[in-house]
Amino acid sequence: MKVSVSFIAAWLAFVAQAAYDQNRAGAVLKAPSGSAFKSVTGTFTVPEDLTGDNRLSVWVGIGDSLTQTYVLGGGVSFNKTLSTWSGFFPGTSVDTTAAVPASSGDNVTVTVNIETGAGGSVTIENLTQNKKTTQEVSAPGNADPSALTALVADWWVQAYQVIPGELVKVPNFGTITFTGVSATTHNGTNVPVSGAGAYEIQGSSGEMWSNTTISSSGISVRRRAGPGCDASDPCGNQ
Repeated sequence: MKVSVSFIAAWLAFVAQAAYDQNRAGAVLKAPSGSAFKSVTGTFTVPEDLTGDNRLSVWVGIGDSLTQTYVLGGGVSFNKTLSTWSGFFPGTSVDTTAAVPASSGDNVTVTVNIETGAGGSVTIENLTQNKKTTQEVSAPGNADPSALTALVADWWVQAYQVIPGELVKVPNFGTITFTGVSATTHNGTNVPVSGAGAYEIQGSSGEMWSNTTISSSGISVRRRAGPGCDASDPCGNQ
């Protein structure tokens, strides 16, 4: 099954310049000054309750900068059915479901390796089904190599639209936790994920639909129950 072009466009439809985003929650980690990322990885469990018209993607990536014009990544998506994919935005993604299918409750590891100024590879491993694939992915053909700087690592839980302009619905995905998280620079430095910035899904009317927590052991994104914020259901990086 081919991942829709509009889904790829929805990856980064809202530029990551603030702690709030209209369709994504998760973490963004900046490389140390003078460095760039070589590899990023994370393991997560595919949500159990995705049904109907809900659309959700859980993925790991490496971007060029906080503006994220170019991003190499891959993960698991739900749009009627579950699929796995890899791609180098804004290029076309590759559906990898035939090699590595995904089912609710499966544990999946995504590892992204990138060459500064070039392409890279995305490895998707379904630990539950014992299936694995590595895709070599070229950078977009019109990209200036000097712009492919690999300065940020990403771990995202993303609701997305298929039709441009369509209202983004945030599925009830429960809590998705990235474990075994690591981000390594080209000189071999492992950058602690505890230094990442948290992003939350905020609706156009100010509703908060996620609560992201980041620690040295991983990243957890919880789907909030409703638009209000209180001690029992807090907003933001609590």
